[in-house]
Amino acid sequence: MDLVGVLHDTAARLRSGAPPGMAWSDVLGRPGIGDVPTAEDVVGRGAARRREDVARARAVVAAAQLAADLGAPLADVLEGVAGAVAADEEHDADVATALAGPRATARVLLVLPVAGVLLGTLLGADPLGVLTSGGVGTGCALLGAGLLVLGRWWTGRLLARTVAAGRLAA
Repeated sequence: MDLVGVLHDTAARLRSGAPPGMAWSDVLGRPGIGDVPTAEDVVGRGAARRREDVARARAVVAAAQLAADLGAPLADVLEGVAGAVAADEEHDADVATALAGPRATARVLLVLPVAGVLLGTLLGADPLGVLTSGGVGTGCALLGAGLLVLGRWWTGRLLARTVAAGRLAA
C-alpha cells in the first residue's frame, strides 16, 4: 500500500474540483466512499495489514474528519499528512536498516555451534561422540544448548526493545 501516493492523488483530485467523496472513491477504487473514508477503506479490505499501516490509516481518517468538522481545506490537510506519513515510513526503514546487522549477527551465532560440530567431524574428531557419551561432554552440550536458547531469547528481547524505542522516538 502506497499511502503517501493515495494522499497526494486524493489531494490533487480535490484541488482540481472533485468533491471529497468522489476523490476518495476514484483514488481508492471503491465506489460509495463518503467525504471521510474509514480506516478499512484506506488500508483495503482483506489486505495483509501491518499494525503500522492501520495506525497510519487511522491518522488519515482522523485528519480527514477534523478537516470536515472544521471546514479546513482537505487537500492541504492531506498534503501535510502525506509528509508526516512519508517521514514515519522513512523512520521505520531507518530502524529496520539499523537492526539488520544485529539480526544477521544473531543468526550467525545461532548456527556457529552446529558448524563447529560439523567442522570437527570433517577434521576427523568425534564431537558427537563426546557430546553424547554421558560424561562431561554431555554436560557441556546441555549447558551450551541452554545458553544458546537463553542468548537467542535475550537477543530477541533486545531487538524488540530497540524497535519499540525506535517507534517512540518518531
